[in-house]
Amino acid sequence: MLGVWLFNFVGLKPTLISIAGVSVLFILATHFQVFITEASDSIHKAVYPVLAAVLLFSAQFNRSRISLLCGIWLIFVFNERHDAYWKAWVDTHQPWLIITLSLIFVVCALIKDRALLSFHLITRIAYLVLCGALSWYWLLHNDSLLLLLPDDLISEPIKALIPTLLPLLLCNVILLLLSVRSTDLTKSILLISSLLWSATAFELHEFAFDSIILVLAVLYLLVVCIESYFLAYRDELTNLPTRRALHQLALSLGRRYTIAMIDIDHFKKFNDTYGHDIGDQVLKLVASKLAKIKGGGRVFRYGGEEFTVIFARKGIEHAQEYLEVLREEVANYDMVIRDTSRSGKQARKSARSQSMKTVHVTVSIGVAEKSTKYRFEQVLKHADLALYRAKKRGRNNVCQ
Repeated sequence: MLGVWLFNFVGLKPTLISIAGVSVLFILATHFQVFITEASDSIHKAVYPVLAAVLLFSAQFNRSRISLLCGIWLIFVFNERHDAYWKAWVDTHQPWLIITLSLIFVVCALIKDRALLSFHLITRIAYLVLCGALSWYWLLHNDSLLLLLPDDLISEPIKALIPTLLPLLLCNVILLLLSVRSTDLTKSILLISSLLWSATAFELHEFAFDSIILVLAVLYLLVVCIESYFLAYRDELTNLPTRRALHQLALSLGRRYTIAMIDIDHFKKFNDTYGHDIGDQVLKLVASKLAKIKGGGRVFRYGGEEFTVIFARKGIEHAQEYLEVLREEVANYDMVIRDTSRSGKQARKSARSQSMKTVHVTVSIGVAEKSTKYRFEQVLKHADLALYRAKKRGRNNVCQ
């Protein structure tokens, strides 16, 4: 199980793209350093309003982790610029601040987004306090670790950095694992925040801290916008584009295309027999098969147990060939589903065979091609009528 957990790299692509994008940004910033220096005053003035705007914007979309980070950065910037009564203590306890903020990044990657102004805010504050306490405890009790390090291999300056460097390294490794194992962009941006914070703490770059904060604020805003877009245009259960995305695509379709409407046969009866939880599993499994359709088809969840496939710039003969293959693959697919009523490790282990079910479902498909006298909605309607004919002919078939 640990091996599966470690090597499930579904988020590797967005993580690498995020890191590569930020790297390119800083390479360009290094190349145009003179312009950044000239704009330093404007950057300095922009930090407060940009952070505040991103905080409010992310809170509006219930992205509490981003809001929390913006709030922390606002406090940090305020501490740097003003003589707050805690400033002297923080300035003399920099290792504590460095480790605490790194731990906060990890905690934000582990928790879920909730409404900012809710009961969960109390638990978030408790987590922040816990991060500070753990950091303080580590700095007080790491002497035994330093005694284990050989004096002849590690110099005193390096040994002095280890109490700060070791937890920082551990936090970044944890964030990297969490990021590559999830498609959640917030985890990727938390990893980037931690890496930039580590580089800043050890003075590994020459950029002003205001510039770093402004870059992070813009990245946070970008993540909130992207995730909100996917929330609106991506179905949460099947991870397929929604009907809204379908109608958005319709605006860019040319004069030739083919539409297929797909419906899971007897799905209501299946739900009544096995329950909605298992029905949701079947929907996800069918959607995963539909998403692999070839021939240039793009799949959307139309609603309920209905799906739509668009073949842009393709005729009905071309589409029908691939839809027949898809229909056969779904019909022959052994869907192994878990009985969600069983809980607990012992229950699953003692009756593994009983807690797993293998089911088969079929799909009926109606297909229609665009003609010069029909608009998108009319072609969609003809595909739906063809689906109805496929149902009348006994289901599990493709009908024009």
